[in-house]
Amino acid sequence: MQKRSDLSDVQKGMIIGFRTKGGSISETTDFVNCSHAAVVKVYRAWQNGTIQNKRRGTCGAPRAKDGRGE
Repeated sequence: MQKRSDLSDVQKGMIIGFRTKGGSISETTDFVNCSHAAVVKVYRAWQNGTIQNKRRGTCGAPRAKDGRGE
């Protein structure tokens, strides 16, 4: 069994998807092969909005703004 910190982004997505579709916690642990606590923590973090996509626009130059706010 894996801890929450050992889970890949794919496994976290599987947990979120399986739970969102109505799967129970025990069914999710069997499906993803991780601990009960990991499922609860990942799903709760997703519900609270603390899981963020790491690939959001964090690269490149900032957008230039002129006097009109464009």
